[in-house]
Amino acid sequence: MSILRTGAHPRVPVIASLVRIITGVLFVYFGIPKFTDHAGWVAGFGTFGLPESSLLVYATGAVEVLGGIALAVAAGGAVGTRIVAGVLALTMVGATVFGGLVGGSTESLVLAPALLLACGVVAWTTAGPAQRSTQRRRSIS
Repeated sequence: MSILRTGAHPRVPVIASLVRIITGVLFVYFGIPKFTDHAGWVAGFGTFGLPESSLLVYATGAVEVLGGIALAVAAGGAVGTRIVAGVLALTMVGATVFGGLVGGSTESLVLAPALLLACGVVAWTTAGPAQRSTQRRRSIS
């Protein structure tokens, strides 16, 4: 598995970029309805027993849309991308726990863990400056 961390295989950066971009687009796609169908999402969030459902829907939508855009364009370089992936992963933990386990939503038990896994892959395969310098040293020798 170290091949993914070092980028030794030439296709890994391309695959990692595709996973990052697709994951970002999916977050934007699933975040927009939290604004366009706000009442429906507030009703759904209300079943989780959390206070201020309307505010939580707006906050979740903002994190998903803005985070998805940032993930897709790799805003902030490697460190920023990893931070965004971490924040989005935490959002998906909340969706899995409250939407899936508490709320009983099958979609939250399938889609949210899949996006959580994708965020982990993005964070794991995003090469930072230290990794790139190690890769350059290995390719030189």
